[in-house]
Amino acid sequence: MSSDVISLEAVRFINLVAARRFAGAATPPPPGDVLSSVHGDSPYRRAASLTSALLAPGALGVAALPTALLAVCCQLGHEGYSLFAPQGAAAGMIRELAGGSIDVDRFADWLQDRAVST
Repeated sequence: MSSDVISLEAVRFINLVAARRFAGAATPPPPGDVLSSVHGDSPYRRAASLTSALLAPGALGVAALPTALLAVCCQLGHEGYSLFAPQGAAAGMIRELAGGSIDVDRFADWLQDRAVST
């Protein structure tokens, strides 16, 4: 895991927000060791890798898709970028990543095209 990746505590908080807001779960189970596989040589690759890790089976107990959407925005923000894309488009890309229609590299390229320096 790169030191440029958001903390596990941040992931847990993001999942808590997503679980309460989108899944009606009061307290989701803590995420597994989702950050150990996160890597990348650019902010976009790290954000895509984090998203993929969160979408892996068993990584999150509830609200994986909304957690992944919030986490990719937080990860980019952590590195000084903001995602400049419609929420529906971003959610659709994350859904495609989760379903295997696109791979991590394709998602990273999509992020690079739509992230702006803040």
